[in-house]
Amino acid sequence: MKKLEQKILSFVKRENLISRGDKILIALSGGPDSVFALRFLLKYKNKFKIDISCFHLNHMLRGKESDEDEKFCRALCKELDLKFYSGKADIKNIAGRFKMSLEEAARTIRYKKLESLAKLGRFDKIVTAHNAGDNGETMLLNLFTGCGLHGISGIPAVRGKIIRPLLPATKPEIMDYLKICKIPYRIDSTNFLDDYKRNYLRNKIIPQLKKEFNPRLEDALFRSSRIFQESKNLIDRYSDRLMDENAVFRNGKLLIKPGGISDSEEMPGNLLRNAIAKYFSLEFTYDDYISIKDLFKKQVGKRISLSSNLTAQKERNGIEIFVPRKVENSYYEIKIGEKIKVGDKIIGINETNTGLRTSKNVEKSEIIEADNIDDIFILRKWKNGDKFIPLGMKGFKKISDFLTDQKVPSSEKNERFLLLNRNNVVWICGLRIDERYKTTENTKRKLQLWIKKTAK
Repeated sequence: MKKLEQKILSFVKRENLISRGDKILIALSGGPDSVFALRFLLKYKNKFKIDISCFHLNHMLRGKESDEDEKFCRALCKELDLKFYSGKADIKNIAGRFKMSLEEAARTIRYKKLESLAKLGRFDKIVTAHNAGDNGETMLLNLFTGCGLHGISGIPAVRGKIIRPLLPATKPEIMDYLKICKIPYRIDSTNFLDDYKRNYLRNKIIPQLKKEFNPRLEDALFRSSRIFQESKNLIDRYSDRLMDENAVFRNGKLLIKPGGISDSEEMPGNLLRNAIAKYFSLEFTYDDYISIKDLFKKQVGKRISLSSNLTAQKERNGIEIFVPRKVENSYYEIKIGEKIKVGDKIIGINETNTGLRTSKNVEKSEIIEADNIDDIFILRKWKNGDKFIPLGMKGFKKISDFLTDQKVPSSEKNERFLLLNRNNVVWICGLRIDERYKTTENTKRKLQLWIKKTAK
């Protein structure tokens, strides 16, 4: 008992998991691990000078069993005079609706509710009872599915407000402790089923590995995970520095510049993974990494699809990564005096008897002659073959060539709209009007064309 407690206390101190005066919320399932975490922290409550509360989520997966788990946790907290919070979630329904595994859905909802409650209750730390066995399973699962150093580093001791003080403790150590102290707990019957990948690994693969290779496999994997974690932290710091130097996020797009990344060098995958996580909160795969490395060698304008609904496109100054915008329609009618929202832009046409008038947030505004035009304009995306006479020029020029000359990024070219009247291009919205619509001293009727971003 003392040996296990000292192991955990040393880990808590080394990782700086708990500070004096912390308000702590324990994720209490009623199983042996979370019950042990509760009993351990209660025993050292005065030492840490902490305040303890508990939260239980009823996953509604095992009918009466799930309800009994909740009753057990509620009764335990009442006995120990602790604040108890609970919630329910139809995990099976949620998993089906969002095409997630039961495990993934349960984990996602559990963390979401814990973090929401921690914010409302102003808790400093959230304790989850992951142990060395959970850590080893996570490492092996990630290794088998090719998740790289980030995956085989195992479960982090700290993630935001979440702390995991039991990571160095093995399951047998926890079970022996509870048995000696005669501490009751609940058993989830689904832990003994081999239907889920983690349970199959836990019940079939790991026992065989312990038998054939190392009976103290969890301890060995825990030590390795800490070494991997230190290496990952070092690489992350290097990647963060590279990201500051070579990545720019602007207007919803992430630009990865080629500076410091030549064809002969390995482009750090961590830079991309960290940048995607930071700016889009999405996962980045190894296949994405290979695709982007290859894209650096392609011609400007080449576009590829990445996982998680992201698109990457080669530009003159690097690779742009973004979530492609969806425009419901690409053909609109707009009358004088009206404005229309297209994507993240608002485009308007106003009568004006004076010169150019600017208003708040307007990106670009133009004055045109309207003596011989219809009151209804057409707004649409440009297409191959479209041409106009750019203001200041005498001959026609293809829209595609004009956009290239203006160095409009390839990722933005396809999003450019034209304003037309009587099938003639009047304005490449936000860029240039047609020479035929410029005002002169003889102009009798004037219109102001304008474009601005929508308010966020």
